[in-house]
Amino acid sequence: MMALTHIVVSATATSLLLSTANPALIAIGGIAGLLPDVDISTSWAGRILPWVSHWLERRFPHRSCTHSLFASGVVAVVTYSIVFLLEGRFLLLAHAFNIGFFFGWLLDMFSKSGVEMFWPSTERYVCPGNRKFRLKTGSPAESIVFIMLTVLAITVFNINDSGGMMKQFNRLMATPTGVMEIYNQSGSTHVIFVHIKGVRSGDRSPIDGDFRIVEAKGQDFIVQSTSGEIYKVGTDAEAQIIADQITADVKGTAITNLEQLTIDDEALPSVLDKFKRPGSTVFLTGQLTIDDAQGVNYTSDPYQFPIIKVSKASVGSTNSGSITLEAAPLPTVLEYFHDQYITGQLQLRIINETLTTGNT
Repeated sequence: MMALTHIVVSATATSLLLSTANPALIAIGGIAGLLPDVDISTSWAGRILPWVSHWLERRFPHRSCTHSLFASGVVAVVTYSIVFLLEGRFLLLAHAFNIGFFFGWLLDMFSKSGVEMFWPSTERYVCPGNRKFRLKTGSPAESIVFIMLTVLAITVFNINDSGGMMKQFNRLMATPTGVMEIYNQSGSTHVIFVHIKGVRSGDRSPIDGDFRIVEAKGQDFIVQSTSGEIYKVGTDAEAQIIADQITADVKGTAITNLEQLTIDDEALPSVLDKFKRPGSTVFLTGQLTIDDAQGVNYTSDPYQFPIIKVSKASVGSTNSGSITLEAAPLPTVLEYFHDQYITGQLQLRIINETLTTGNT
C-alpha cells in the first residue's frame, strides 16, 4: 500500500477509536501506521531508519515479522512500559501509537501478498480471498480506495470535532437522555445550551427557543431563557415546559463551583455582594429566615419555575418569616431582599464563563 493510504487509515482509526479530533494524537497514529514497513529500505520508514531497515531486510521477508500480532505486542509492551515509568503521563499518545501501528500492518492484509499475521508462522493471511480483488500498491484501484478513505477520514474528524458520534446521534434523536449525557460529560467545564421545541404546561402555548442549562434535577433540567426567566423542563406536574424535542450544544468554557454559606443574622448585601463578579453567574439554593417577611414585595410568575417561595407568618410581636430559594439568580435575590437581615444556609452555584460565538 502507498504510504499516504497507511497514514489516512491509521489516522482515521485513531480518531475513531479514541473519539478525538486532537491533531497531535491523529498525527501520531498516522505516522505510526508507516512503521511496520520499516522492514523494507525503500519505504518512508525504511529511509528514516535505514540501520533498522537494512538489518530487517537481510533477515526477514517483507510483511512478515513487523506485520504481525507479535510486532503489535512488542510495541505495546515497550510503549506502555514507558507510560508506566512516567507515572501515567502520555497514556493517550501511547494509545494513538499502538492503534496506528496495528492498523498500519493490518491494512497490508488487503494487498496481493498479504501479511504473516501470526509470525513466526510463515502462513500469509489475505483479504479478500479472490486475488483479483486485492489491491496492488500504486494501482488505480488503490487510488480510488484512497480517495474514499480520505472522505471518510474528513467525516470522522469533523464528527469528533463536534463532540463525537454519540453526541451527533443524540442530537439527531433530540431526546432528554442525549442531553443528559452531554451535560454529565461537559456541564462542569462548559456552558450547555439546549434548543427546545415543546409547549408550556400551563396554557399549552408553543415553545421554540434556546435556553441555558442551570442544573440537572433528576432526569429533568432547570434552564434559563435568554431574557433571564427560569423554567423546569420535564414531564412531571412541576415542569413549566414539556419538551417534544430537545437538543444540546456545548458552548464556551465555564467552570462551575459550588459554595456553602452559613449566615447568622447578617444583612443580605454584605453577604452576597462579593459574589457579583464580571463573567460570573450565580444561582442560590437554600432556606433562610428573614426579619421582615411582611415587607417583601415578591410575587412569583405561575408560568415560571418557583425560584423563590416566601412564607409570611407573624411570630409574637415580630414580622419574621422564611424564604426558600431554588436556582434563584443572584441579582433577583438582591433586588427583592436587599434590605433584609437573614439567617440560614445557602448553596451557591457559581458559573465562571467565557462564551464563544461558535459551537464546539
